[in-house]
Amino acid sequence: MNSNDPRLWEDFLGKRLLLVALSLGLLTHGIIVYFTLPQTYDAFVHIFFADHYSRFWFEPWEYRWYTGFLTISYPPLVHQAVALLGKLFPFKIAFAIFAIIVYEALIIGVYRFTKIFYDKKTAGVAAILAVILSSLVETLHVYGQVPTLTGLALLLNAIPFLYQYIKSSDHRFLILSLAFIAVVVSSHHVTAIFGMVFFIAPTMLMALVDWKKGLAEEGLFKKFIPQLLVAAWQKKVEILLFGIIAIVLTISLIFPYWYWSRTDPISQVSIPHGSRDNFLEVTSSGLVFYVIPLLLIIALLPAISFLITRHKRHLGWAVSFFLCLLLGSGGTTPLPKMMLGETAFNILTLDRFGFWASIIAIPYMSHFLVSFLGGPIRDYWVKKFGETSHFLLSGLSGFSYFLFIIYIFHLASFRPLQPNEVKIEPILNFLNRDDHMRWRYLTLGFGDQMAWLSANTLAATIDGNYHSARRLPEMTTRAVERLENAKYLFEEGMASLTDFLTDAEKYQLKYIFSNDQYYDPLLFYTGWNRTIRLENGIMVWEKGNISTIQPIKPKEIHPMLKKAWGILPLSTVFIALILTFVYLFHFKKSQEELVSPESPESYPKPIIFFSAWMPFLIFSGFLTYLIYEMLLIDTKKDPETTIYSYYENLDFQRFEEAFSYFKTGPEYSLDQYLLEKSVKDGGLLPSYAKLNSLKIDTLEMGEAYIKYEVWSSWRTSLGPRELTEEFRLEKSGKHWFIIPPKLDLEIPENQVISYDYTLFKKMGKRVISAFPTVKDDRIKKPFAAFYQANLIEKDGLPALTGELINADNNPITISLKAEVIFQNDSMVTFYPERKMHFNQAPKALTFYEIPLAKNAAEVYPIKSITLKAETDVTERGYIRGVRTAFELVNENSESYQLEIEIENPLTTEITIPGVLVSERDSLGRVIHVELQTHPRSIRSGLGTSFLISLPKKAGVSKVIENIPIFLKINGQDRSLVEKTWNNTERIQILPHCYVSPEIYLQ
Repeated sequence: MNSNDPRLWEDFLGKRLLLVALSLGLLTHGIIVYFTLPQTYDAFVHIFFADHYSRFWFEPWEYRWYTGFLTISYPPLVHQAVALLGKLFPFKIAFAIFAIIVYEALIIGVYRFTKIFYDKKTAGVAAILAVILSSLVETLHVYGQVPTLTGLALLLNAIPFLYQYIKSSDHRFLILSLAFIAVVVSSHHVTAIFGMVFFIAPTMLMALVDWKKGLAEEGLFKKFIPQLLVAAWQKKVEILLFGIIAIVLTISLIFPYWYWSRTDPISQVSIPHGSRDNFLEVTSSGLVFYVIPLLLIIALLPAISFLITRHKRHLGWAVSFFLCLLLGSGGTTPLPKMMLGETAFNILTLDRFGFWASIIAIPYMSHFLVSFLGGPIRDYWVKKFGETSHFLLSGLSGFSYFLFIIYIFHLASFRPLQPNEVKIEPILNFLNRDDHMRWRYLTLGFGDQMAWLSANTLAATIDGNYHSARRLPEMTTRAVERLENAKYLFEEGMASLTDFLTDAEKYQLKYIFSNDQYYDPLLFYTGWNRTIRLENGIMVWEKGNISTIQPIKPKEIHPMLKKAWGILPLSTVFIALILTFVYLFHFKKSQEELVSPESPESYPKPIIFFSAWMPFLIFSGFLTYLIYEMLLIDTKKDPETTIYSYYENLDFQRFEEAFSYFKTGPEYSLDQYLLEKSVKDGGLLPSYAKLNSLKIDTLEMGEAYIKYEVWSSWRTSLGPRELTEEFRLEKSGKHWFIIPPKLDLEIPENQVISYDYTLFKKMGKRVISAFPTVKDDRIKKPFAAFYQANLIEKDGLPALTGELINADNNPITISLKAEVIFQNDSMVTFYPERKMHFNQAPKALTFYEIPLAKNAAEVYPIKSITLKAETDVTERGYIRGVRTAFELVNENSESYQLEIEIENPLTTEITIPGVLVSERDSLGRVIHVELQTHPRSIRSGLGTSFLISLPKKAGVSKVIENIPIFLKINGQDRSLVEKTWNNTERIQILPHCYVSPEIYLQ
């Protein structure tokens, strides 16, 4: 090449810019990724898969999630590579190392990809842009989707080889392109499949246009399309050869995956995803899935649109770009659902389309930036407005975008995506001692850190973090991705979690690690007991009488497929590396044969002005809005805003911030507010609730005051609750404040209260030995007895009701279940859910009710019923220690209205006062059982009363006596124990209160 050739300087500058981009990528992402990793969505999931391959390379069955699943449900290359690095480094570091290697390969891929569009200087700028492109930054540091980045990096590196192959018909380029495609397939199948549509097809079209001289100058419909078809026919061998081999590679390299998806297809209710929302209605989804990744593209959209439609060689890319932008908009318009169809729309996560649109836009954005910073646009701008104007606009736009990227890096700080980091060492110690790993566990409130816990232990959980592998009916029949975050999935999430909590024996679920007290009431009333609070603050809940994990036969696949799964994907990397070195050192083509330079564009003036100003205006406006939202927004500007802001702080239990909305003075301090808050609101609301909705009605209004009635709806683990309160607000200066309500303070008569707790300690006989004990730690099963067992038909649904007693001198925990055999000889097991005492003090009794169907469609003819009770000595949860009474206030044909009185003689508060209420018929048989709770706590030495409505069921229900009911206690046949009944007592109550202070753990 002539030394005076300007392309020599372009080549030199392009390579230097690539080195700068690689260095910047290493210095930014290489340092930051380790610290952002714990807050990402998917990083720990991929680390879990990597841990599997590290332990069981050639065994695809993973037993630790969902009672077992096949890891062939996800392409293995990324996980296997991290597993290999994990042999040298801890997994977090190994994952971070692999992520930065992939990102460096992605920068190179962007550079090479851009060279088929423009010159090497533009490609170098594109490489630098790849370092700071918001969509790529978000994918790595917010989502943790390293497999997606891996597939994209290799796809972009494959495209130039494919372009050269179509143009030159040189089979060496075919081999190179297919080698990289093979790595794409082994890394991320979705990228490979959709890459054929949105990247491979436009590349072939561009190559055909560049190969057929003069084709680009023809009219679109007159000659261009017909001649393009002729060119495709002339290159049919090359196109078909690539297509056939690529399809064969896609099928053969991950054949076990296709085999799995065919033989075990996903059959589950669609899980909601924010990328399918209407972004105009759900602005938070629009921000995360569209605005953040595409804000630069939106700012430069006029220039991108001009360039991508300027020449016919870009026609395929124009179609792909605008189609991806449209599909990435989710449910904002009906078009994506119409184009994809109902099924595909509800399965795919549509943010991936916007992500691909941002990648396609990189060459065009880079071309504009080159022109604006040192090309024709800069010359025009300097001539028109002066160099200072150009310098300031460039600097301010770049600085505002730089702040925007910093915001993305710290998105988890501004908008927390995960709970605070949980130290897992105490949990691992718990699982490793006393054979606790012989049962399954469940985490609550861990976020995606539950996958990190799984990656560090061989213990099994009933939950998981890969929804495509779910096969348990309690999860697949509802829109629930994880049990761990059930409270965010509203009724369906809590219903699925409740199924597992009540039916714990079915899956040998014995331990729950809770990091969120929201679930505490549900755990308590479904029979779980607090066992220990670990050093990291995690509460361990345990359920008694749960059998150890039963062996599950794994789904077998052919041994040859196991070997292929463990060898072929990783082999594609080594083959691609070897071929790359051969290409670099032996037959690398010159720049003329790859680069298809276009003459500098003469942009229309409106596009110059619009694209020059929009980045600065959009990014500075976006950052200004964020600053205003975080620091400058006036939450007391009007009375309604004050009320909404106050409840928002209550919802997140930010009590000091909530206090700032009161009109304070010397007589009302923060200490006084917190004291009154603990007295008034220490119970179910709002301590164990999440705010669902608010409704404000105006009662009085004056010039500087207003009185509201506020109706609030709360979601609790025990179901929805409603609350009505009155507030008076006054204006002081420019702000509105809430007038502190007058609290009628109740003071116990006795200033010192004593209560004799009878605490029990279960002493074992284990010896100090590494060998598990067999009989040394066994104690005699406590004795219990049934007073009643009645098969009732009420409201057309069958239920089993009755009464049982702890006849032992020790407190016990009871596991009760009904095994129902239907006329077709099928058997189904049912549990009492919340309608009984699971823990009983010595000589205490409980009512129980076990529903045998949830709706009329589930009612089948019953052949027989076996009622089984398992008992064990307990140390926890048996103290109810409250005095209860009730008065029948009103009675009609449909219901009783009862006034329940509860007194608290304990030395600690009763967090959730509750009673178990039973209705009996004239023969004293238990017909109906209900759990009723009060939302406010009761301080020590005080009492409360509240009204409940109990529906009348005795007169409209039928006792079925012709179906046999067999009784078993601890595996032994039992019969009913006789007991005399007072026929006048149609209603009976038992205290059933939750005490949050951990009196048993002291």
